[in-house]
Amino acid sequence: MNLLFVRHGEADWALVESRGARGWAKDFAPLTQLGRLQIDTIARDYRLKEAEAILCSTFTRALESGARLSRALNKPLYVEHDLHEWLPQKDPLADYDERMLAEAKKTLSGTAPPPEPAPWESLDEVRDRVLGVLRRYKRFNTLIVVTHGVVIGSLIGVDRLVDHAEIVPFSLDLDEEAPGPAVESRP
Repeated sequence: MNLLFVRHGEADWALVESRGARGWAKDFAPLTQLGRLQIDTIARDYRLKEAEAILCSTFTRALESGARLSRALNKPLYVEHDLHEWLPQKDPLADYDERMLAEAKKTLSGTAPPPEPAPWESLDEVRDRVLGVLRRYKRFNTLIVVTHGVVIGSLIGVDRLVDHAEIVPFSLDLDEEAPGPAVESRP
């Protein structure tokens, strides 16, 4: 399966924060004007035209990005909850604990080992839930997947955060029986 991962455009965090949003409510942040321009610009990229469909996360920034691409490319859009961002804590209604978030980011970057059991979602858990989504779309040869930086990194193993509206081509063999995903990055 050929995947074209796209990280959502820049989100307007100030909008939701000014209204007192906390925890997962912050994920209702829409795109900024720059974020819309980022997505509208990449919609003209020749690589996206070969895709048969678009999958996207339910988080507003990804959903708005996916909808803009769907309209520009005239491709069907499928919304999948399990393409959501990495969970820095597993309780979706709790306020973010900044200390725990800092500790979780250290484990994600490989600078500290995770505690057992970790109160946040591991990269393996992120990868497994995303692979579960992708397996349901095996009928497609080429898909655009609009999601989040950590989600993309969990599959392709990048050592840096993917930029907003960056296109990351990736080939994935979903029939491989080996433990973990059998993945090949394409230039």
